[in-house]
Amino acid sequence: MRRYRGIDVSLYLRAFPLLARHPQIMLAPFLAGLANIVLATLMPGGTGFLAAANSGLAGLFSVLISSFGLGVAIIVADSVWRYGRAPFRDAWEQARRKGGDIIMSAFGVSFVIYMAGLVGSVVPVVGPIGLILVATYFMIYALPAASIGGVPGFASLQSSIDRARAAVLPSIIVTIAYIVVYDLGRSVFEMTVVPALIGRGPFTSELSFSVLDALVQAPFAAYVALVLAKTYDDVSYGRMR
Repeated sequence: MRRYRGIDVSLYLRAFPLLARHPQIMLAPFLAGLANIVLATLMPGGTGFLAAANSGLAGLFSVLISSFGLGVAIIVADSVWRYGRAPFRDAWEQARRKGGDIIMSAFGVSFVIYMAGLVGSVVPVVGPIGLILVATYFMIYALPAASIGGVPGFASLQSSIDRARAAVLPSIIVTIAYIVVYDLGRSVFEMTVVPALIGRGPFTSELSFSVLDALVQAPFAAYVALVLAKTYDDVSYGRMR
């Protein structure tokens, strides 16, 4: 893997007007959010071991669904950066063809991050958060590799590691953006703005709360899709020397 010598910080600002002009980038994450609502409704309950098993499966399925939605958004975002347009139907057809690779990539990333947290819990010097951050850094390009890079399934994990090692600074920046926007920013918004709207207007039921939550998550995921798609393209095909 050749070393990456350039970095385009302006893409993080240019992503905002692009998202405003192409709101269809938000559609797949929003639909994934709705699918997770259906999943939570249909997943059987239980007590003891059954409840724990159902909760674990529901969590895994939720991650895979959300990752697939993000993968579709990355395909749409890549088209926006490259061509200035992004027909959602074309992106969906691509996602259907690459669906297996996207899901396997998402599963692999989830497993790596889960193991990082597990190992970190018995390594007091680093801790689970430290190892999870490291794992996130090295896995940051896995989903873009499967979605727009043509890298099959689990091979996207090694592809991500190679790019993260070859492009340290842009990889650090995009990882920080992912954590701040997709994890922290979205969570803070969900804990502050969303509860403030409950009981007002149409938001009077648990279902409306869940739909609102899915709607809130969509622009955060869409912005992350834009910066991931552009950084992945730059690292893979752009400013390599």
